[in-house]
Amino acid sequence: MKFKILAISMAIFMLIAAGCSNSSNGAKEKGDGNKEDTQTIKVAVQPWVGNGPFWIAEEKGIDEKHGIKIETVSFEQDSDMNAAFASDKVDVANLATHTTIRMKANQDLDMKAIIFMDESHDADAILAAKDIKSVKDLKGQKIAFEEGATSELLLQQALSEEGMTLDDVETVFMPAPQAGLSIISGDVKTAVTYAPYIKEVLDKKKDEGVHLLYTGDDSPGLISDIVVAKTKFFEDNPEAKEKLRAVWDEALQYWRDNEEEGNEIVGKGSGITADELPSILSGLKFYNSEEQADKVSSGELRKAAENIQTLMLESGSMKKEINLDEIFDME
Repeated sequence: MKFKILAISMAIFMLIAAGCSNSSNGAKEKGDGNKEDTQTIKVAVQPWVGNGPFWIAEEKGIDEKHGIKIETVSFEQDSDMNAAFASDKVDVANLATHTTIRMKANQDLDMKAIIFMDESHDADAILAAKDIKSVKDLKGQKIAFEEGATSELLLQQALSEEGMTLDDVETVFMPAPQAGLSIISGDVKTAVTYAPYIKEVLDKKKDEGVHLLYTGDDSPGLISDIVVAKTKFFEDNPEAKEKLRAVWDEALQYWRDNEEEGNEIVGKGSGITADELPSILSGLKFYNSEEQADKVSSGELRKAAENIQTLMLESGSMKKEINLDEIFDME
């Protein structure tokens, strides 16, 4: 009898324990379900205003509305960011279009570009001293710029239009911020950099004749940024692509509708004041999904990508030609 009573007691205890356990799990799912279902995605960025919508998404919780948590990871130089992406230290990277093409060719990374973020008009520029009046005058000159970055591509394009290559100039490699400082200090007569450093140089040296020699506006579509992840990431996270696009679109629209607040957030993320942003943004065009689709269907994106690939093949920075269709997933 004692064994029977004990067995019954144990059975009752187990039922009660199971009930408590189920109740606890149910409360957890109900109370913390959103938190558990929110996937954290590490996004590699640089202190560049083109990343603005993702900073806004973080700040305003727009990312979590779409079931993901964006965690931006900032890098000072392209090379550091590219290495982090290649070694899976981050999930997603906001890369220059030419960087993506080159990484595919040289490192054989299997990746997809899903968002066409922005396109530079005069937010990237070659700055030159007073006596350098044309690109032809660059022959034999020392030019400061960041190797492998958008600055190098812009310089290559400008030189190629005059039948020249990087071999015709004396290259001085340094990060884009330092390139701007080098022309201010007079160490070089020519430097390639991007906003906000362009304005900094002109504010200090325009009276001495330093001027814009060539900008992204002279070669539309050459300088642009895209959101990229490895193909395996999208295979393992099939909903991530559409969620990232939805976050980008909503955050970009929030910025457009709330310019002052958005500028404060973006200024903080890029390390500049909100007052400096308008002049930078005037040289930059952002794209939402609808605008991106138009750029793809018109063939503009493909044409720009082909030109980028040609430039890098000619310069030797790309080891082989690639099938560009394998990269872009923007339909």
